[in-house]
Amino acid sequence: MNRLLALVRREFWENKGALRTTPLVIGGLYIAGLLMSIFTTAHFDNDLYTFREAIRFLATQPVEFRATHGYEVILGSSIFFTVVLAFVVFFYLLGALYDDRKDRSILFWKSLPASDTVTIVSKLMTAMVLTPLIFWVVFIFTQVVMAIIASLMILSVGENPWTLIFSVVNPFKAWAMLLVTYLAASIWFLPLHSWLLLVSSFAPRIPLLFAILPPVVFAVLQIWITFLKTFTLNTSLFGLIGDWVANSPAIFVGGEHGGETLLGLGVPLTGDFDHAITLANILDRLFSVQMLSGLVVSAVFLAGALWLRHRATES
Repeated sequence: MNRLLALVRREFWENKGALRTTPLVIGGLYIAGLLMSIFTTAHFDNDLYTFREAIRFLATQPVEFRATHGYEVILGSSIFFTVVLAFVVFFYLLGALYDDRKDRSILFWKSLPASDTVTIVSKLMTAMVLTPLIFWVVFIFTQVVMAIIASLMILSVGENPWTLIFSVVNPFKAWAMLLVTYLAASIWFLPLHSWLLLVSSFAPRIPLLFAILPPVVFAVLQIWITFLKTFTLNTSLFGLIGDWVANSPAIFVGGEHGGETLLGLGVPLTGDFDHAITLANILDRLFSVQMLSGLVVSAVFLAGALWLRHRATES
């Protein structure tokens, strides 16, 4: 366990630009955007009349509405963090085993008292646990800072932010749900993570090309062969991957109802699962046949990555 934690720390320090700086930059953009909107509003409305009226209107709404709306706002504001997190994990895993071969340091790391299995597990732990946790912590810090700024704004127009918002909105519930969705999505996308590690273990150069081109070629050939047999375009690998992403337990914009944007788990393009943001729906995905199939595929990819890592050399 100590060796595994040491390797995870190594992964963090070698990739702290992506794992630490990236979420901090996003949080800074959120705060800067809020301050810019405040200064813009003050420029066109010195007395903040419009803002004051909006706050007074919010105060007339039922407690249930303010609680529900505040909960949804917290979750909805995490979507940009979620999208960037997905890109960071994608490119981190794509270079996780490739970089050691590229900079010719693989024999040095192999000489240390840590097996290839522990090395691969440490990279998975970094991608699936450490990185989501860092993004989650920075997201909470960003929201706390924004809440302080918003409170000062509400106080400036003569209203009480505690009775208006903070006494009815439970941010801990939203933050806990966000963390659960991050960790559940890490498990759900384990087949993708394993594929990226497999590609990273053998790609001679440009691992992004090796990660994308084989699935694309396979899917195109699958569509072509099926069309020659049936003259119809049935579901291919593209459709399978699309359904897998749409059924993700991560929080995304799920559509609109009555002109109002709705949040949901994944995107409701299929009826395989309920897309409402609940713990039961998350567990329903993680204990499904689809997830079991994904674990089997992941095991094959990870076994291949481990086999290739065993035989990797400087050349």
